Amino acid sequence: MKETAQYIDFFRSERQRIDSGSLPVLNARRDEAAAAFERLGFPSQKVERYKYTDVAAAFAPNYGIQLQNAPSAPGAPSDLAAKAGVPTSSPSAASTVDEAPADLVSRLYGTLADVNADAITALNTMLVQDLLLVHVPAGTTREHPVQITYQLHSSAPLMQNRRLLIVAEPGARVQVILNEKADAQQDFLVTQVTEVFVGAGAQVEVYDIESTHDRFHRFHQFFAEVAQDGRLTHTAFTLAGGLSRNQTDVRLSGQGASANLLGCAITDGCQHVDNNTLIDHLAPGCRSHELYKYVVDQQSTGAFAGRVLVREQAQQTDSEERNANLVCTDQARMWTQPMLEIYADDVKCSHGSTVGQLNAEALFYMRQRGISEPDARMLLKQAFAAEVINNIPLKALQQRLHILVEKRFRSCEDCRLCKK
Repeated sequence: MKETAQYIDFFRSERQRIDSGSLPVLNARRDEAAAAFERLGFPSQKVERYKYTDVAAAFAPNYGIQLQNAPSAPGAPSDLAAKAGVPTSSPSAASTVDEAPADLVSRLYGTLADVNADAITALNTMLVQDLLLVHVPAGTTREHPVQITYQLHSSAPLMQNRRLLIVAEPGARVQVILNEKADAQQDFLVTQVTEVFVGAGAQVEVYDIESTHDRFHRFHQFFAEVAQDGRLTHTAFTLAGGLSRNQTDVRLSGQGASANLLGCAITDGCQHVDNNTLIDHLAPGCRSHELYKYVVDQQSTGAFAGRVLVREQAQQTDSEERNANLVCTDQARMWTQPMLEIYADDVKCSHGSTVGQLNAEALFYMRQRGISEPDARMLLKQAFAAEVINNIPLKALQQRLHILVEKRFRSCEDCRLCKK
C-alpha cells in the first residue's frame, strides 16, 4: 500500500537520525514496530475497530515529520527539525514529574501498547522520539493537577508523534490534564500513544481536551491497566477539530478495580470524531461506568463503538455503558455501537444508546417565554452536554468546561473558539 510504504521508506532512510535524537528505550522497540507496521499496513474500514474512519486517507498526504538531533535534558526544550517546515514548539523529550527509578521506563514502556495488534501504535513506536513520563511514588498525593499543553505551530504541513507514560504506584493519586491546541493556518497530523499504570489502591484521573481546527487530524491510542482497588477516570472531550479518533483500552486486572470513562464531542462543518473503547474485566468485583455524548451539527459525523468484555473469572462485575447523541441537521450523521460480551454468570451489566434531535416541545416552551430560537437551541445543547461535565470529579475543570462549551455553541464567527 502506498500510504504504508512512504512511512517505511522514511524510517529506513532516516533511521540513524531518528535513533541519535532519541532515547535507548525508544530505539529498542523500533525494529519490532517497523516489522509489525509493514505487515499490518493501515487498517481498512473492513477492520471492526476502524470501520467508521478512513485511516489510509488521513495518512496519505505528505506531511513533514519532526526529527530532533539529540535527546533533551529533562525540562529542556527539544531541538527540533522537520523534513518540511520547522515547528516552533514541542513537548520536552524524556521530561519527568518526579525522580523515577532508573529502570521504570524500560520495564513498562510498550507493555500495554502492543505493536503487533494495532498499526497506529506500531507506526508511533517506529517513529516516536519524545517520551513524557509522569511518575507518582507510592502513597503520594499530588495536590495540583499536572497540566500538559501541546501547542503546534509550523510553516508547512507537519506530523508529530508523541509518547506519554503515566505511572501511579500503590496508594498514589494524580490528576493529569492534556490540552491539544494548534495554529489554525496549517495542516497537522498527530499520533499519540498513552500508557497508564494504576497501582493497587491508586487513583488516576486523565482529562484529554482537544480545541483545534478543521485541518487537524489526531489519533490517540490510550492504554491503561488498573490493579486491585485502583481507580481510573478518563475523559475525552472534543470541543473542536478536524478528524479525531480516540481509542481507549482499559484492563481491570485486580479485584475491586474500577474505571470511569467519560466522553463528549461537539462537531460541526465536516468534522469527524470517532471514539472506540474497550473495557476488559479480568478480575472479580470490578466496576466500570461509561458515558459518551455527541452533539453533531451541519455536515459533521460522529461515531462511538464501546465494548465491555467480562471474562469468566470476573464474577460480581458491575458495568454500565451509555451513549446519547443529538443530531442537529439532516446532513449530520451518527454511528453508535455499544457492545456487551459476558462469559460470567454473576454480573450486573447494562448498555444502551440513543440518537435523536432537539426536543420540539422544549424549544416551543422556551420560545413562548421570549427566548430566541438560536438561544433556545444553544441552551438545550449546553444542557445535553452538561451531564458529562458534571460527572467530572475535578470541580475546577467542570467550571472551565461549562464556560468553554457555552463559547463553543455560540460559534463566534471571528475566531470560532474563544482564545481566552
